[in-house]
Amino acid sequence: MAVTAAVVGVVVGGGGGYLLSRHLTATAPPTVTIRSPAGGGGTATVSLSSVVAAVSASVVEVVREPGSGAPPTASDTSNGFVASTSGLILTSEGAVAGASGVEVILPDGQVLPASIATADPSTGVVLLQVDSSSLPKPLSFASSVGLGAAAIAVSVPFDGTTAVEIGTVSQIGITASVPDIAAPSGSSIVDGMLRTDAPEPPGSSGGPLVNTAGAVIGILTGQRMAPQGQGAQSAAFGFALDSVDAAGLVSAISATGSPPEPLGLVTSWLDPAGATAADVPPGAEIRAVTPGSAGYQAGLKAGDVVTAINGSPLRGLADPTFPDLADQLQSFGAAARLTLTVYRAGSTRQLSLTVPSA
Repeated sequence: MAVTAAVVGVVVGGGGGYLLSRHLTATAPPTVTIRSPAGGGGTATVSLSSVVAAVSASVVEVVREPGSGAPPTASDTSNGFVASTSGLILTSEGAVAGASGVEVILPDGQVLPASIATADPSTGVVLLQVDSSSLPKPLSFASSVGLGAAAIAVSVPFDGTTAVEIGTVSQIGITASVPDIAAPSGSSIVDGMLRTDAPEPPGSSGGPLVNTAGAVIGILTGQRMAPQGQGAQSAAFGFALDSVDAAGLVSAISATGSPPEPLGLVTSWLDPAGATAADVPPGAEIRAVTPGSAGYQAGLKAGDVVTAINGSPLRGLADPTFPDLADQLQSFGAAARLTLTVYRAGSTRQLSLTVPSA
């Protein structure tokens, strides 16, 4: 059941009011009532236990074999979920970074060796490939997610017991530093993320964040992190990777056997206030460009601010359909030739970019 109103309260099991982000055990109460903002609207009651049962049946444990050759410990265990009938398991880069090998443990206890089908550092999404004819049903992806939408985090932290947390989506289209033990700095910059007040238990990285219909709206990071430039003031919030990018990876590999060629862009939105403070126009600021990528070939550079596509102002600042610039560019379809209006060092120029195909 879709929830279109902003979520301001959750009632569990028909009882009294509970704060958002309430921790739930594996035996979840039967219903959750999502209340619309005070002063208007009604309520939508969903069966939380049904959503959790359907989602948790497809959540797997991802075990990273340390590069040192030592036996895996609890800290080497993360999460993932079945993303296709062809054996694709979706997880986060943090779940596999630095691993000498990866295994997947299904809910029934079956242990499967896994290989990395693709890893996208710019989005933090990783797809594993396993060989099994008895995988659980793949989870579906939501077509979009809006501010205030209900968010349910489902994970299997360490001991195989399902953990459930509920909250709301409090921000979308942000850039954050994600822990990455394979990176020299110990972290990597990922864009298009969403922020949620649903807690993420240690070990939940790679697990699904779903809506009230059980569709994936994000991939958990298992960490509480601060958005770029905001410091510790946002440390009380969790972050999830972009499910739109994840869905695109799954679709491309399922159809062609290969991941799509990357745009190679890490961006963050500049709202009018932030743009005024930086003395630049509002738009999508380029934070990094991967050498050889489509963005690199178009001539984009770190520090550029993209303000329009084919003469039309960017919609991402106000439209949740496009959580980051890459999603908006890819919405034009493979091989589309686009003209980008770019502000650089006090002047505006036009650059031509071709959307890459798989």
